[in-house]
This record gives sequence, C-alpha cells and structure tokens, in this order.
Amino acid sequence: MKLNVSSQSPLYLQLKQIIKEDISRGVYKAGQKLPPEAEIGKTYGVSRITVRRAITDLVEEGILHSQQGKGSYVRELKEKRELISVGSFSDITTTSGKTPSSQILSNIVIEADEKLADTFKIRENDPVLKLHRLLFIDNQPFIIETSYFPLGILPDLEKHIGESPSTYQILKNRYAIEPTYSEKTLEMILSTEYESNLFHCDRGTSLYLLDKISYDQEDRPIHYSQSIYMASKVIFTINTGKRG
Repeated sequence: MKLNVSSQSPLYLQLKQIIKEDISRGVYKAGQKLPPEAEIGKTYGVSRITVRRAITDLVEEGILHSQQGKGSYVRELKEKRELISVGSFSDITTTSGKTPSSQILSNIVIEADEKLADTFKIRENDPVLKLHRLLFIDNQPFIIETSYFPLGILPDLEKHIGESPSTYQILKNRYAIEPTYSEKTLEMILSTEYESNLFHCDRGTSLYLLDKISYDQEDRPIHYSQSIYMASKVIFTINTGKRG
C-alpha cells in the first residue's frame, strides 16, 4: 500500500493515521514492537525521515514509546484507579468491562505483631489472617496484594477465602460487614526479583506501593493491605466531588 502523494495531507500525517488505525484494529497490540523504520518506509513508499516524523508524533501523543537502540513499541493503556474509592478490586474491574481473577499465593493465620495490633486496635498475638494474592485483569497480572484481617471480628475468615474473587463480598455475605471508608498512602518503589517474576518485568522496574486501612460502618479497622502495581499499567485519579 502506497500513500497518496497528490493529497494535501502531508505524507507523515497519512502514515501516522494508518499506524493508529492498525493499532485500533489489533494489527499491532499493546506492548508489540513495530517493524523497523526502513521496513515501514519500504511498505508505504516513503523515506525514513517521513517514518521517523510519524513515529515521533505518535510517541509524543503517548500511543507509542521508543527504546534507544531497540525500536518503537505500542504503549500499553493504563488502567484508571480512583485513589479515594473504597470499592473492591473485583467490582471496579467488572464495572470497567473487564474480567477480574485472582491466584491465592498463601492464606495463613498469624499472630498480630506490634504494627498490626496498633492498626486493628487489638492485642499483640491476637489472631490475624494474612492473605497473599496475585490479582489479574483479563488474565494479565495487575496487583500483588498482601492483606490482613482481624479474626476477632471476622472469625474463621480463612476458611471462606476462595468462595468469591472479592474478599469484600465475603465480608458482606458472611459477616454483614462492609468497608465504608479507607485511609491510603502511595509511594514509589523498585521491583525486587520476587515482584519481577510475578509481573514478568525487569528487576528494578518502577512500582507503586499502596497502603490501605479500611473501616466498617462502626468505624472499626477491618482490613489492612499493601498492594503493588506496575507504574506503567496504572494511573491513579482523585475525584473531589461534583462541581458547583
């Protein structure tokens, strides 16, 4: 396919539009590398300078990203997550039209240390459920999550994990408890070998670490979690309410 040299539209804009359409049609998928500039130029009958300008524009628009010496890749679209929201991972993901799933990495009862005792307002050595999971969106790993629940308020919760992909749904159905608000902190960290293996990324990749304490309708802390996200796959938003 050759570009229309008689068109008033510059060749690089025509090529840019073709590449965008190919991405929309799935010819090039998220994370996929584009052919070399010389090959693209030969395919469409244009110079490498034209190809480079089209790609530069697409990089600036956030559609592609370039790696020095490696080529240009289709940028993965980031998942949006409302930082203030108290909704569960499953509910938020389903609402966005995608499919959530999870893999339980460990599910054990531990004794509360000083930090957990202070978080849940319980005594040290009181039983706490520690749940370690890998959460997926459309079968792609999205969150490494370590959650803690006070078993004094949620007896035998460890026996019911797995009844639903959503732990919040289990709390609602079995204990008539729903998180109503939460406190969160967000920081940047770098992946260790452990996170890199789960996320299939390079060691030292930028990650978000989100700490969250959720409270129920009686203002009791019922859930503490540490969730790790790949920074390249998520964007956090803050909704401060309606205007006017």
